[in-house]
Amino acid sequence: MSESVAPPKVGGETGDCRHLADLAVARAQKWVRESEKYPEDRAAKLLSQVLEDQAGLDFTVAFVDGVIRPEDIKVAAEELNRLSSSSVSFLPWYLRLPFKVGGAMAPLLPKMVIPITRTVFAKLVGDLVLDVSDAKLGPAIERLKQGGMRLNMNLLGEAILGDEEANKRLTDTMALLERPDVEYVSLKVSAVTGPHNPWAYDHVVDRAVKALLPLYRRANSYEPKKFINLDMEEYKDLHMTIDVFKKILETPGLEKLEAGIVLQAYLPDALPAMQDLQEWAAKRVANGGGRIKVRVVKGANLSMETVDSRERGWKLTTQKSKQDTDSNYMKVLDYALTKERTRNIKIGVAGMNLFTVGFAYELAHERGVLESGGVEFEMLTGMASPQSKAVAEDT
Repeated sequence: MSESVAPPKVGGETGDCRHLADLAVARAQKWVRESEKYPEDRAAKLLSQVLEDQAGLDFTVAFVDGVIRPEDIKVAAEELNRLSSSSVSFLPWYLRLPFKVGGAMAPLLPKMVIPITRTVFAKLVGDLVLDVSDAKLGPAIERLKQGGMRLNMNLLGEAILGDEEANKRLTDTMALLERPDVEYVSLKVSAVTGPHNPWAYDHVVDRAVKALLPLYRRANSYEPKKFINLDMEEYKDLHMTIDVFKKILETPGLEKLEAGIVLQAYLPDALPAMQDLQEWAAKRVANGGGRIKVRVVKGANLSMETVDSRERGWKLTTQKSKQDTDSNYMKVLDYALTKERTRNIKIGVAGMNLFTVGFAYELAHERGVLESGGVEFEMLTGMASPQSKAVAEDT
């Protein structure tokens, strides 16, 4: 709870949410106290410590994409060797030394080093990352669903390098969706388009819609219907993702399907985008269609967007700081969390900071949204598990 952000003064139903600050702090403190009755997850604590360091976050993403994801073990060994030459001061000593030694030996003994490294990493990330093999995924899902939890699952890996990989990601996501124990999946539009020409915007949108439609039609064929969430990462994908989302749900036969999309508060466009989606969703519901869900996140790509803008001499397209992001997050919630608007758009409050989750809880409770089922609270499995359980008890 290191963030101290003044709730917004304008933008929502009441126009002034400052009175909720003390309530949010008290709620967060209550959750911290209640979390003490749950055993602490050592893997989650270690991962949290690693991710608190920006270098640790960058390392984790690079490790997943370069060492865990490649099918070619020699490629993974080369990436492990490269990463081992960088500073890993964020790792505890008992992992730092083996990592350095393993990285140095990886190119020489890839068949021995890489499996061991991947096993150790799996213990580090705990439930945050699951093995998708049939033998391990099923039992893991069953265990995580205990207590009434609903899982939002997406396949690991960020960068899609070509059409072949994009097709594989779509095929693998379809296979995940078709599992009887999976009801909710997420994927990015960029994951099914791969690298594309930014000047061919309409073509890329149409191509993404064509690629994704079979997935949505399959979700719509189940009873109860399964849920698909369109995620996004970079600013350049914001408007494309929204346009793809709308076109898919306007397709004949999918008018009643409930589906979701993510908005990132580190983008200044988040509130206008939410307002645009609210106008569109209101018309959809008025015409007999299903409501949609918007998952509101803070966004994890601020540092990379900053680097890109400096390297290219571009104006920064994101919020300038984490504090600005947190304030914008609250403004979006202030606008969205009303009874009238949640009839059209269910809000997913996604985040690990207990103060901002507490603010959303108190805001939704005050406006009657909490009791009407217009909001859901989402936290990463494997991160701060005791606190997550305490929040789940209230919500």
